[in-house]
Amino acid sequence: MLAGVGILGIAACGANGSVGLTTPSPTPGTGDQLLALAVSCQAALLIGERAPCIAVASYGSGRQPLVSFESTWSSSRPDVVAVDGLGVSTGKSAGEATVTASYQGRQATALIVVTEEDALRISSGQAHQGDFTPGSTVTMWLQGYYSVASAATGRLSLRISDQTGTITTTAPLTVAKGGDFFLLSRTFVVPDTSVEVCRTAVLEVGAVTIAEPHSKTFPLWCIPIRR
Repeated sequence: MLAGVGILGIAACGANGSVGLTTPSPTPGTGDQLLALAVSCQAALLIGERAPCIAVASYGSGRQPLVSFESTWSSSRPDVVAVDGLGVSTGKSAGEATVTASYQGRQATALIVVTEEDALRISSGQAHQGDFTPGSTVTMWLQGYYSVASAATGRLSLRISDQTGTITTTAPLTVAKGGDFFLLSRTFVVPDTSVEVCRTAVLEVGAVTIAEPHSKTFPLWCIPIRR
């Protein structure tokens, strides 16, 4: 694991995750009966990437509690996707696997596809520290997962830039074939002319350079400079 300060956390599964839902009981009895169980997981993982699966129970009273920690989890192919007792899935090798949650006699499933490729996947939550004004010293972090497939090693770094170009970069880290979580940080002085400062993770694999995020629509990718 590559970490400049510590893991900020793993982002929860979004709406684009795969979902499995059990068929409700045709004639629910009296009381607060468990009717169904639903599971959602991040539908695609890189090798080495980890993401939580979420299990939600549906009761006759309308309650829908989160039961991920109370469920029993399993994978149809642990060599492709491993899943722990809390429902956190990990991509192990390229392929497809079905993750199953069992809770109080109900089961629900979700399909996860693991890809082997040269890639960067940035987590949604980012961090920064300092007063972002001209001449101030600030720190920016970026976290996510890297994957190296086409070479024995790659080079991973963090680039800080503004509207005129690169301000500073971290020394490239050599990462082995496969994938893992990364957390990179850089402390720098905000140039007097900067309008905004932006962070980008850069993965170099052979002659290929991958930079993420590549769109300013990504949350907190850039920080505006106050005057």
